[in-house]
Parts: sequence; C-alpha cells; structure tokens
Amino acid sequence: MTIKLIPHKPDKIVGLNIDGRIESEDIDRVVKSIENRLKQEEKLRIYAEVNNWSGISLEAFIKDLKFSLQHFKDFEKEAIVSDRQWLKSLAALGNTLFSSIEVKHFTFEDRDKALEWISS
Repeated sequence: MTIKLIPHKPDKIVGLNIDGRIESEDIDRVVKSIENRLKQEEKLRIYAEVNNWSGISLEAFIKDLKFSLQHFKDFEKEAIVSDRQWLKSLAALGNTLFSSIEVKHFTFEDRDKALEWISS
C-alpha cells in the first residue's frame, strides 16, 4: 500500500501519505474515500505528504487523470509536503493549469504551516 489515508478534521480535508510506487489499487482506495466525502462536503482539500515516491503505474496514472479531470472543480486547496524540489515546481505548474485550486508546497520542516494553511 503506497498511499495511506491520514485522518483529518475537519472532514473536508483528505490526508494522504505517499511512499513508494503508486498502483491502481491505491487510486481506487483514494477515489472511494474522496467520493464518500463529496457526498457530505461541497469542496474538499488535499493534504499530501510525499516521502519516497518512486513513480506511478500506467493504469494508476490513467485512473488518476480521469478522476482529476472529472472532479477538479470539487477541490479548493492542496498542500504538498515534501523535501523534493521538483514537487515545488509541480505545485507551481498546478496553480497555472488549474486556477480554481490553490496549490502550495511545504517542506517537512514546515509541516505545521502546511496543516495550518490547509485548515484555514
């Protein structure tokens, strides 16, 4: 299991811990959790801690892309917590491509700031 769900309050925050290669089963589990929360919340926020991400299978990528394109308006914020510099650039690109979602990158040192920001 590469993606572990992290419980958060309020329920509009979906917490993820990513460590390893993302497979189709990981996407299925996350999508199920998000769809259940969307029944209760109008908009969701993503808090993702990315440790040692080693890629994504093609099937998982296609599932993730399909879900993201169908639901991008259901999200308002995403906090990415990682010490990987390339994810900081990806967060900036996400802000450009999806202007309805505010994406910020934080280091693990600034994890508390990320939690404060995603909760506000």
